[in-house]
Amino acid sequence: MKIAIVTHFDVTSHFVNANRIANVFTKNGHECKLYNFDAKEVPEDNILYVYNIFAQSLSYLSRYLPEKNIVFYGACEGFPILDPICAERTVAKEIHVVANSEFTKMCLETVQLPCAGVVPHGLPMDYQKYDEKFYHYVKTWTENNPAFFCNSGNSERKGLDRFIIASKLVSRKIPDSRFILHSGEGMLNIPRMINDLELGKNFWFTNAFGMFHEDKINALYKLCTAYVQPSYTESFCIPIIEALRFHKPSIAVDVSPMSDIIKDTGLLIPNTKVQQVKYQERYVLPFHLYSVDALADAMITMAEDKNLRRRLIKVIEEARKQYEALNVYPALLKYF
Repeated sequence: MKIAIVTHFDVTSHFVNANRIANVFTKNGHECKLYNFDAKEVPEDNILYVYNIFAQSLSYLSRYLPEKNIVFYGACEGFPILDPICAERTVAKEIHVVANSEFTKMCLETVQLPCAGVVPHGLPMDYQKYDEKFYHYVKTWTENNPAFFCNSGNSERKGLDRFIIASKLVSRKIPDSRFILHSGEGMLNIPRMINDLELGKNFWFTNAFGMFHEDKINALYKLCTAYVQPSYTESFCIPIIEALRFHKPSIAVDVSPMSDIIKDTGLLIPNTKVQQVKYQERYVLPFHLYSVDALADAMITMAEDKNLRRRLIKVIEEARKQYEALNVYPALLKYF
């Protein structure tokens, strides 16, 4: 089968996912070519569109109808805002919309968009290469100390302020603990917050989001005691399965999709309240709020309980197989 995979080359997460899918399809004997969304011509009859499910995304796909066979492998962190007098729902009925998680599927069905199925994201789980020079450099700082890693963009829904405050609380109980935040500029003034909380000794903010090679990020997963995802809402959360790749447990709020992935491979924090937040006239995001004290307590438990970590790592060994790219992405082919 000849398949065009269309995505947005300037959105790193989608571009990387599209490449992973193309590699799996190619290994399964299909002919794939990647196109940026602004390509003037896409000659293939079969199109896999990899992007967020906005009203604008559905409108974009209408240009290929009815000539092309379209599968939309979509993500959404909340409920898409649709124009009731436009044709988004009609377009959605003429294509196959495949969700990346049960949470995304729920969001689609809530706004009456048809969902053909769910295919989770995957990774090449055997790719554990890391930058050894970088690894040993960072290890001189983390060695023999509990280390917590967070890999996240800097937007309101990511809850980075909670991670930073929790880090301060943990450092009071465990003075030699270490915290690594791989993020960048955005909603939160991270350097100011770190300075105000006097976290400089314990906390490293890379300020290089999107600039590290994957092998450097892999080194940070390999070095950490546990991965922390402080987000209020996610469509899937690939960093959690990146942590699984390195047999590292994760900590996140106890809601889908984070809870679907973590299950018995980490610690889940109780969701205390849901707040609906409108985002850029595209989504209504359900912010799943939680106590920062509960986050800090989970981090302390993870740092201090070696037996817990051993039990979690045993479960992770089996759980990793569920997110092997070669196992999960071929399921997308049945929707053509």
